[in-house]
Amino acid sequence: MIVACIQVRLSSKRLPKKATLKLKDKEVFMHVVERIQQSKLVEKVIVCTSKNKIDQEIVDICKKNKIEFFAGDEDDVAKRFIDAVERYKPDHIVRSTGENPCVSYEFIDLAIKKHLSNKSDYTTTDELPRGMRVEIINFNFFKNLHKKLINPKIEYLTWFLDRPDKWKVNKISVPKEIQRNNYRVTVDTKEDFNVVKKIYDALYNKKPINTYDIVKFLDNNSKIVSINKHIKQRTYEDFKEDRKSTRLNS
Repeated sequence: MIVACIQVRLSSKRLPKKATLKLKDKEVFMHVVERIQQSKLVEKVIVCTSKNKIDQEIVDICKKNKIEFFAGDEDDVAKRFIDAVERYKPDHIVRSTGENPCVSYEFIDLAIKKHLSNKSDYTTTDELPRGMRVEIINFNFFKNLHKKLINPKIEYLTWFLDRPDKWKVNKISVPKEIQRNNYRVTVDTKEDFNVVKKIYDALYNKKPINTYDIVKFLDNNSKIVSINKHIKQRTYEDFKEDRKSTRLNS
């Protein structure tokens, strides 16, 4: 079984409550749900939030829209994911975040197929625009890894999972038409939201916009691309303390 977990919290500092900002009268994170539901290989989608009172709004929106949710450990994101899905005994999980309303459902199925055929621990890509990517993770590998962490209370899982020197990581290629890793379609700042809003205002018509149309729109609108091109994406080096705290027990 393959279960998608969408990581959503409202305590962001750069853009407060970014996951509940509205695009075409629908919350950003609900567009993420809608897009992942287009996958032909994901069997269940769960919104993973925390027990913090500020995140009750996420729970309420999920209840209203009959979307499965789980409110768990506020600091240990990995534990939250494990607790959310363990009753379903999944073989693999798809990890996304609630600020990516342009996440590529086409890539999800491509990544799952490659992940399974290569028997990988962790699969993603570096080629899509930031905000379109997801991660496919072997669930048993993920659980065992969590048990070995000295301090598992980290939020930025990617910086620990993406370690080809430690385990079987599969970085896959996508069609050239959508290889645009210089584009940003995530929602982390006001400028980011402005870009994504322009995409939705132009292309969204009550059903998910396909990845190729989003990329084509940005290719044809360089002024829109320039709105957030200066935004510095946090890098591996920005999480030195997290990296120190996520050493493995021998």
